[in-house]
Amino acid sequence: MQSTLGHALAVAAIGLVLGEGCNSAGDAGGADAAKKAHEAAIVEMKQPIAMISAYLPHVRQPEPTSPYMPKRRSDVEKASLAAAAEVRHAANGAKQKLERVARDATKDLQTALEAVATACTEATEPEKQEQCAKSAEALEPVLQKADAAAAAAGAGKYPHVAPESITDEAKKAIASLLRAKGPGPAEKEYFAKRLDPNATAADVLTACQAAQGEIDAMAKAYEKADEPIRLVAVTHKMSLDSQCNNLNGVENMRREMEGCKKPGKGKTPECKLVCSKVKAIVAEGVPAAAFAPLGKEYDETCDEADAGTK
Repeated sequence: MQSTLGHALAVAAIGLVLGEGCNSAGDAGGADAAKKAHEAAIVEMKQPIAMISAYLPHVRQPEPTSPYMPKRRSDVEKASLAAAAEVRHAANGAKQKLERVARDATKDLQTALEAVATACTEATEPEKQEQCAKSAEALEPVLQKADAAAAAAGAGKYPHVAPESITDEAKKAIASLLRAKGPGPAEKEYFAKRLDPNATAADVLTACQAAQGEIDAMAKAYEKADEPIRLVAVTHKMSLDSQCNNLNGVENMRREMEGCKKPGKGKTPECKLVCSKVKAIVAEGVPAAAFAPLGKEYDETCDEADAGTK
């Protein structure tokens, strides 16, 4: 009896020791699996996060900084759409990679990436582009949480949506969009002339023509580029052509209004039409500081003509 009891106790003791050993091994195996999952996820996230970091600053359309700049530009809209599409593509690809290499360890990150891909799909309007940008920015707290989980598992840090995450490969990928979007040196000079109160109308027109030459060359360079880039380039050219035509039109109206100051011209149907057009230009907002005096010139010329004093 005593021998049987002693044998049973010995077997139980051996089982307890083996059980503790198995649990310890199981814990170690689980920790090792978590570490490997995070390490694999970190590697897979490097390039998608680099792409999101590169394109994100170009998703939102910039607000006009001056009353002399166009309120909406079709080329900027197309560039923002193209940037949002690249963010969507990168987020979608990252989610698929995480599902493959770290499905259980990165569930929150997968959900956040899916939200980015959804928000950035067909981001054709400023409101949609704003949603796209905000969803990408919302990755940051999720990545911080992923960093904490990775640190607990003994793995490294995840890449974050930030300029320092942009790789050479991402810089190369976005280069065509940045060139097609501009502005180049001549276009920057043209923008500066539009804002310069000391520039004449002739200065602004000359600068616009120089920018046209620059953008014509750029558009030709991207005639056979991928459709989003080609579309940004051709729309950019059309936008600048429209701006130069508008400047020419305003200058022509200003000159015609000058002619209406001559004796006997003010009450003619032609001058009344010119004054009507100039009034509309002033109401909408003149396209350059050089035309700022147009409102005063209108008051001096057209109001008097309408009153029958000329």
